[in-house]
Amino acid sequence: MWLTKNRFIPVVFMFAVLPAMAQFTVEDYLSAPFQNAEIEGLVSQTEYMDTESFRSPLFREMEVRISSDGLSLAPEDLKLRLGILNPMEQKANRELESSQKELLQVKYSYETNKLLAERYKQLIQHYFYHTYNRMLKNDAEKLSLAYEQIEMTTANFKEWVETEERILKKELKRQDVIASMQILEYVFQDILNNNEAISWNDADFITVNKMQEVVWPDTTAISTEVALATKLLEMDQLEYKLEKAESRSNIGYIQAEYDLDGNGEINKDFGFQIGVSIPLFNKDRPKLQREKLELIEQEYELIETTRESSFDEFTLKTVFKANTLKYQQLTHRISQIEKLGKNLTYDDMEEYLALENYYSTLKSWQLETYLDCLESYIEILALAGKLAEPPYLNYISENLDAFSFE
Repeated sequence: MWLTKNRFIPVVFMFAVLPAMAQFTVEDYLSAPFQNAEIEGLVSQTEYMDTESFRSPLFREMEVRISSDGLSLAPEDLKLRLGILNPMEQKANRELESSQKELLQVKYSYETNKLLAERYKQLIQHYFYHTYNRMLKNDAEKLSLAYEQIEMTTANFKEWVETEERILKKELKRQDVIASMQILEYVFQDILNNNEAISWNDADFITVNKMQEVVWPDTTAISTEVALATKLLEMDQLEYKLEKAESRSNIGYIQAEYDLDGNGEINKDFGFQIGVSIPLFNKDRPKLQREKLELIEQEYELIETTRESSFDEFTLKTVFKANTLKYQQLTHRISQIEKLGKNLTYDDMEEYLALENYYSTLKSWQLETYLDCLESYIEILALAGKLAEPPYLNYISENLDAFSFE
């Protein structure tokens, strides 16, 4: 043959020599500070509510009145009027303040859960590319050794072409995989604010059996979407209750009077008045009725959100179960092929190449199915809000290692 013996060897190893870089762990990335305006805003709102009071005052208003007799500038009467605030408004304000704090906490957990889910998906995708790249490299090396044997024998031209084509396809695929890895690594470096690389060598990645242990016992979790929608409806109901109380805010007044022209006798010069508002009319009634109509709509929207969430959970768990079964089937088949190929040599090159190609295909399918298992597994946990539940756990480690935010 007219090709040199080692043509493909330098190409196969062109990615092997890389400069050493500082490395970070999965926990380092998961616990990195949140660069999210929504979360930062929720933290600021919580801090503001912790330092400020939202309670209603006891009195609605205070008014001082001075009157004179005729056109005289000399004051004759001094009156102090205090408008009494509706106690129902005070109660509604307290309930609303308490619910507002709870809503901020629910929103914080919701946004944290969503952000962690995104970080998990980025890590999983990078792990897939890292493993797939290594797999392609190993396959190319095996085919290169077989290619050398073909050159040294009188193998037919078809075997040589097929082998060269397979090697080239794997090398070209590695180019795409490495480019995808570099894009994700740019995201990692931007979030961590350094140039470190992810370390997968010591990572104890979760097995499919462990994923099943984590997912299946949890059958009663309320989704984050439903929890947030429920809290938002509760807030709107309390706001409606407060506005309704505010529309009856003026329930009356207490007024103290002092006659400046009196004879100095307290019993005669001092006096008081009490006024009570009769709630026959309410100018805010049309507005309150419109808001009540909106609340009825929101209640049914919550029912629909709950139904959709239940369907999403069923779908995700069904997909996860199917993926785990496919993974187990592929693992069993790979084990059989490995036993079959133990005694296979280059003596029958056609059989060797056929088996090697089939084995490589099975390993690729297994890796892709494992990725599908991981993604549906994380989506199930994200739907239930588990990712943001303290204590924080690394859900893609076999031992569910804990981590914390500094």
